[in-house]
Amino acid sequence: MKQSLSALLCALSIITLSTVSIAGVTPRVGLVESPDAKNVALLVGVTYGLPGIDLDLKNVKEIASHPGYRFDTHELWEDEGVVANVSKNLTDLAASIPKGGTLFFYFSGHGSPEGVLMNDRLMTIAEIRAAIEKGRKNKGPLDRLVMMFDSCYSGALLDPLRKSMLVSTKPLNADSFTENLVTELKAGNRAEQYWKKLFVFASSRADETSAAGADGSAFTVSLRKAFDESVLAKSTVADFVAKTQKYTAQYHHPVARLVPVTMGTEALVP
Repeated sequence: MKQSLSALLCALSIITLSTVSIAGVTPRVGLVESPDAKNVALLVGVTYGLPGIDLDLKNVKEIASHPGYRFDTHELWEDEGVVANVSKNLTDLAASIPKGGTLFFYFSGHGSPEGVLMNDRLMTIAEIRAAIEKGRKNKGPLDRLVMMFDSCYSGALLDPLRKSMLVSTKPLNADSFTENLVTELKAGNRAEQYWKKLFVFASSRADETSAAGADGSAFTVSLRKAFDESVLAKSTVADFVAKTQKYTAQYHHPVARLVPVTMGTEALVP
């Protein structure tokens, strides 16, 4: 009897220690490095006559407000979306994020292979990167940076991002440049100064236009649908990405890359 009681007490102590250990681990999930950290989102919408962009921001804001993320969300709409203002907001918000936090940048509107069209002019990915990097000066890299673009030719936006990070400049075609982006982002590159982990989701390939409608843009509508389904199913980030790509495929082909790729195995929400 003593042996049985002793074994039971031992087993209970192991369970208790295991529970404490698990409870003490901060989960890394989906769009954030830690749901308990300060996580900040900047959502920008510039229409130039495109329908449904307001609904895009509404959909993404609702994703960002999920209790598993708790993003402090900031929005720039139409006239507010000029390059200088977007840059200042990116710098200020990046600077405000302490250790463990995540910055999420989303844009919906017109784009080109060189960048995204703000209310006054084209803003290149190099300018977006520079604004974030400026905010992280003397603060260390963000634990996680999430960037999503719902615009024409948005897959091509990853190419100037790659070039701005001072990595190889060999030619990339529309289907393979994102793979080159991931494999070439190695320790010691300029990128390491402002982020540790990167999640990029672009609405279309480098040679494709993106569809917009009165109910919202095809990519963002699909993104929201995939998010809601993935939350209910308790899916991983990779599942969420795959669902979004599936639902958008009748219009164009979203491109997603995770650095490191193991982020895909994380739960989308806690």
